[in-house]
Amino acid sequence: MLTPINQSLSLPAKEAPAAIRLRKTCAEFESLFIAYLMKSMRTTSSDSSFFGSKNSADIVKSMFDENVSKEIAKGGGIGLGRILFEQLNDRL
Repeated sequence: MLTPINQSLSLPAKEAPAAIRLRKTCAEFESLFIAYLMKSMRTTSSDSSFFGSKNSADIVKSMFDENVSKEIAKGGGIGLGRILFEQLNDRL
């Protein structure tokens, strides 16, 4: 006899509040790391007057990099947040 699908699937256990906070912190760290990488990459590219004056361009680029890095981390990122979480979660 066939086993119904809903019985064969085991639902993941709820995460403890500490694990949820750790996962969020690891994702935020990954976002900061990606933002730092993007900032470092910008120093290697030529400046463009597309964003306006130097000061305003720096602010816009910084805001853009910060938001892009958050979205990259939210979408799975580069795996750094997941690795940190797996390593640190064992110590909770």
